[in-house]
Amino acid sequence: MTMRATQTAKELDIYCAQLEAAGLDAPWSRPGPLIPPKPTAAQVHLWRWREIEPLLRESSDFLSLHRGAERRVLRLRNPGVPERTAAHSLVVALQYLLPGEVAPAHRHSPSAIRFMLRGEGAYTTVDGQRCAMQPGDLVVTPSMAWHDHGNTGAQPVIWMDILDWQVVRFLENLTYEAYPEDRQAEISSPGPDLFHPWSEAYAALLSLAEKESDPFDDVLLEYTDSVSGGSLRPTVGCYLQMLRSGMQTRAHSESSCAVYHVISGNGFTTVNDDRLEWEAGDFFVVPPMARHAHANTGSEPALLFSAQDRPLLKAVGLYRAEPSL
Repeated sequence: MTMRATQTAKELDIYCAQLEAAGLDAPWSRPGPLIPPKPTAAQVHLWRWREIEPLLRESSDFLSLHRGAERRVLRLRNPGVPERTAAHSLVVALQYLLPGEVAPAHRHSPSAIRFMLRGEGAYTTVDGQRCAMQPGDLVVTPSMAWHDHGNTGAQPVIWMDILDWQVVRFLENLTYEAYPEDRQAEISSPGPDLFHPWSEAYAALLSLAEKESDPFDDVLLEYTDSVSGGSLRPTVGCYLQMLRSGMQTRAHSESSCAVYHVISGNGFTTVNDDRLEWEAGDFFVVPPMARHAHANTGSEPALLFSAQDRPLLKAVGLYRAEPSL
């Protein structure tokens, strides 16, 4: 029996329809490579604190209009990401609590990291471990750990939430559970290192600044878990960075994505052809493989905090960094 070497376009359409009916697909039947590249959804973007803060405080006036709303949370929304999050792999939000307020205990499958921004008296309790939060402090909430938040101070407090929500959502394991009212208080022994005070992180950054300077980041310190020795979470790494006065780093690109928060100082970051001029309180995102470099235009060191999906990419062998020519 002889087989024809070619089929007509109509016959191919009929064949592909049969494949679809059988729950099959032939990627070779369409033009282009078998594994087509996918451009990142995350776009270069800058969020300004002077625009964020008044809207965050104003949210108190509207929260009562929405039944079931428990907390004042505003998420950073990247214009390129359909899920309205800061990046394709990172959710970054700002949480605002008034004096005396408590966010009810709950747990969820995404891991969360809190970085304190403004105010005194905030706390987060994670599996029975209460962490008082001062500006610059960082608290880790592992996946499915019971936790709540509160404000015992006299003024409102604001902190930054970082979650691997998008990754967990893609893996179809996104869950949320409120703490049952009839359940006894549950206290367990947390496995990871949960609390990272600003005083220790900043001291470590100053010590590092005396020893070395990276051409691409100047002084870069990763927060690490003292129990595992690795990144804070398998999906998210957090970094504290110093750009000394007059510093302008070399440009490079990384396969990871980063969302930055400016703790103090003034400067700019070039991302591909965009120049993002930032000041204290601002946020900005650097998408994967975007060419970027930082510059400090002020007379004092600039401090940046960033959350990146670098640990996840390293775990699956996809992280790479390339200097720009």
